[in-house]
Amino acid sequence: MREREISYTTLKRDGRCVTIELWPNAEAGLMLFYPGTMLSPIQYRPMLAALHEAGFAVAGLHLTGHGLNPHSARFSFEDLLKDGLDAEEWLRNAGFAQIAVCGHSQGGILTLAHAAASRRLTAAFPICGILPQRPEAIELTLFRALGSRRAALMTWLNALARWLPRLPLPVSAYLSLRRISANARHIRMNRQKSRVSYPLSYVASLFNARLSRHLQCPLFFFNARDDALFTPALAGATFQFLHAPQKHLIWLPGGGHLAALNPALCRYTARIAAAACAGLGLPLHLETSCPAEGAKDGI
Repeated sequence: MREREISYTTLKRDGRCVTIELWPNAEAGLMLFYPGTMLSPIQYRPMLAALHEAGFAVAGLHLTGHGLNPHSARFSFEDLLKDGLDAEEWLRNAGFAQIAVCGHSQGGILTLAHAAASRRLTAAFPICGILPQRPEAIELTLFRALGSRRAALMTWLNALARWLPRLPLPVSAYLSLRRISANARHIRMNRQKSRVSYPLSYVASLFNARLSRHLQCPLFFFNARDDALFTPALAGATFQFLHAPQKHLIWLPGGGHLAALNPALCRYTARIAAAACAGLGLPLHLETSCPAEGAKDGI
């Protein structure tokens, strides 16, 4: 897609600031996309391009405190979910009657939360995800050895977050970089505008989130067979726990946790999503597209 065709709209509400990066596609339904931890649509150009090439209009979210928005803003997990719900409302008012939602990793968790909160989505496509309140969620973190003492751990974390809410935590403070990068291949990612840390108050809000297991739309749950972070066992347990009008578990053939940044696997995922949405009545429109060059974010 050419630079001039991508548009940016910023919504401000209740101290939050979300920027919608819109890849238009005339007469097509829309895929709303949540990026992963500390990232923005800038890092997910291969996925956004693949979804666009598969026939969707695409809206990538620069969430409060992320991407093109000021990184100094304070936010919680609930704030990021409200960003997505506000974006859905704005997009519907802009003429997009049929909307699906997709996200990767932390964005997959937000996708599940959005699909539980919204009654008008065509489908949800989390690329790995979990409900943070589930006992097995601690297996994702560096604290998994303390799984039997989760209540005490959360009491300590919440007390520390009240005392030092702005304490910056890099990803490596609570997740294993080795597990995140295991089995990754052919990754294309521009680090511009990505965050380098989260405030402790945000991490506490994520671990404290309580999400409904009851989704309002069909679920198509993706996970890589060799994901060392969201392991197949964890994915299977999460999928079985979720309720949806219909649900499907799709195994990506490889790429590890970062499969959503692999261009070939992005195209594979996007084509499955397009076929699913077509079967649910969301219109698609195929047109020539390529990753944006030199867009507003400077890439």
